[in-house]
Amino acid sequence: MRNRKGFTLLELIISITILSMVILLISSGYRLALDSWEKGENETAATQRLRILSSLLSQQLKSAYPYRAKIEGKRVVLFRGDAASVMFATALTDSSYGGFKWVKYSYDNGTLLYKEGLLPDKKLTEKLSGDEEIIDTDLGGVEFSYFSADEGEWKESWDFGTDLPGAVRVRISYFQPFTINIPMGYKEDGENS
Repeated sequence: MRNRKGFTLLELIISITILSMVILLISSGYRLALDSWEKGENETAATQRLRILSSLLSQQLKSAYPYRAKIEGKRVVLFRGDAASVMFATALTDSSYGGFKWVKYSYDNGTLLYKEGLLPDKKLTEKLSGDEEIIDTDLGGVEFSYFSADEGEWKESWDFGTDLPGAVRVRISYFQPFTINIPMGYKEDGENS
C-alpha cells in the first residue's frame, strides 16, 4: 500500500454536499429569525399607533361637555356622530385660551382626519366641512358607536339633541374595540351629573 496524502474525489464531493446543507440550514434559520423580528416590529408599531390614537380620543371624549349652541334655529348640545365620524364640544383646550372648543374626528378611506375650532362660533356649521388635518393613514378602519343611557343600548349614530351619550365605543383596525365613558353623559335622577 502506498501512503496517501489528500482526499479522494468522492470524499471531496460528500464534504461539499454536507457543508452546503449546513449553510442552507443556517441561512434558512437566519431568514426565519429576520422575518419574525420584522413581524414583531410591525406589530409593536401598530400597537403603539393604537395606544397613541386611543389616548388622544379618550382624553378628548372624556372631557366632552354638553355645550349648547344654536344650530338650524334650535338650541342643541354639540355632539353628533355616526359610524365614521364624531363631533363634540370639549373643555380640553390650550391653557393660554381656556374655555371650550369643538372637535371633529372623521375616517375616510384608511385615513383618520381631525378638525377643531374655538367656541362660541357663529359659523360652526360652515367650518365643520372643509380642510382637515391628517392624524394617521393606512388604518384598516375606524368605527364609532354611542351608548344611550336613557335607552340602555348602543346606537350607530347620535344627532344634535338635548344630551351627550353615556359612552362612545371605538374600533380601530383589527384591534379589540375600547369604550370611553363620558362623565357628563351619565344621568342621575334625570339630570346631568
